[in-house]
Amino acid sequence: MKKVKFLIVFVLIGSLIWYLFIKPYDYTVTFNAKTSPGTLFSNVEEWNLLNQKLDSFTYNINDKKAFTFIKETLKINDKSLDITWGFKSINDSTTHVTVGVTEKEKSIYNRLTIPFLNTPFEEIVINTIKDYKKGIEYQLKNKTKVKLVGIDSIPEITYAYIEFKNIEMRKKAEQMMKYNARLLQFINLNNLKGGNHPFLIIDKWDLNKSIIDFRFCFPVKQNDSMPTHDYIKFDVLKPTKALKAIYNGNYITSDRGWFALHEYAKRHNINIDNNPLEIFYNNPFYGGNELKWRAEIYMPIKK
Repeated sequence: MKKVKFLIVFVLIGSLIWYLFIKPYDYTVTFNAKTSPGTLFSNVEEWNLLNQKLDSFTYNINDKKAFTFIKETLKINDKSLDITWGFKSINDSTTHVTVGVTEKEKSIYNRLTIPFLNTPFEEIVINTIKDYKKGIEYQLKNKTKVKLVGIDSIPEITYAYIEFKNIEMRKKAEQMMKYNARLLQFINLNNLKGGNHPFLIIDKWDLNKSIIDFRFCFPVKQNDSMPTHDYIKFDVLKPTKALKAIYNGNYITSDRGWFALHEYAKRHNINIDNNPLEIFYNNPFYGGNELKWRAEIYMPIKK
């Protein structure tokens, strides 16, 4: 009996030491979302920016790995919260999210009181995560839709393009709209129009920094002699085997299709180039229901 009692006391003391001093977070929240890890990762960054603009909180990113985790510090009212977001794919359409939160200055106090009281710390954590989760659910229901098609082929297209370097991903649509008229005017002036659907080619994608180099393109006719321009150039898109998805929603967030294809390739051991291509089938200048805007997203498969 003495040995049993000693063992019980030892386990209890060990558990208490782990809970108070070793357990990685003061509070942990988990949930599932029907989207890719990349979308959730990107939405944390966008949610941070929005809340900072609204003076809901300020934030500082301490560490991150694309589509896997974000470690950051949020300052909400008088509290400084260290938050670790973890994203793990369950299947091609669902991600498990783990959110660990610690308040360093009051960590032991929080751990002692949370099991017995409704504390201000617990309330702020729950409301903060609820706000993020509510935003995700609203976007998935009302703003964006991604459908994985599978393996397809990028078509051959001769095109005119304008090149952009070191652009934040969320600002790619802004650049396209800014230069759309200029590119079309040049094409029409030289009687080169060869199709109705503009497209975008990603030449470089920094996954961690969410920075891209890209070409904004329009199909043109192939002539023996092509006109010259200071910054409008010509090239030919070669047929390439690729993963394909259909994206519906505002083209500002069409990278949700990239994230879905990236995760699909990872789960199915398909070796891809992180150089997505998007073909746009609606004109944003006409407005309308954004969920009816359509883009085909391709992710080239390495040969």
